[in-house]
Amino acid sequence: MPFVTTEVQPIVEEIATILKSRNQTIAVSEAACGGILSAYLVAVAGASKFFQGGTLVYSLKSKLKLSGWSESEILSYTGPSKKSVLKQARNLRMELGSTYVLCESGFAGPSVDVEGVTSSPNAKKQKIENKDNTNGEEETLLDDSRKVGTVYFAISGPNGEETTVENTGLSDRVENMEEFAKLGLEFFLQVLKNADK
Repeated sequence: MPFVTTEVQPIVEEIATILKSRNQTIAVSEAACGGILSAYLVAVAGASKFFQGGTLVYSLKSKLKLSGWSESEILSYTGPSKKSVLKQARNLRMELGSTYVLCESGFAGPSVDVEGVTSSPNAKKQKIENKDNTNGEEETLLDDSRKVGTVYFAISGPNGEETTVENTGLSDRVENMEEFAKLGLEFFLQVLKNADK
């Protein structure tokens, strides 16, 4: 079985073609994908012309050290969100100076526990102010959204910032990791194409 599937290969090749033609670069910050995003990108011949590298920030300690988070942000962390991935994307873009940064974090499974942060089935809907949200809206957190298969993406680039959340509907950890990487690449490709408009 090939490492880069026939479904992912054309996405990665199109990303590579666009970035090289524009003399632009990408870096990635991964968590739930476990390095698959980076591996897909470097599987393309000539990846050194557009891929600057990235970070794998899996534990809270690594988020503190590698994502520019303060101690208080780590202590108040409740799990992946649009706000958290956007902060990581911004920080890595400053650190590496790449044209774009794609960041992801989510719940690959089998649980949604985050180093002591757990999802209560009886938790009520809560709203939090999201000052980092690009459109200034509040981000609504539903405990129901803390499901295995949920992944958050953020892109920081020359034309601004974008975030999205997806749910694969899958429960298998490895399948989710692979699907998260594919969804992230699709999201990034769409942002690249929209930059032409």
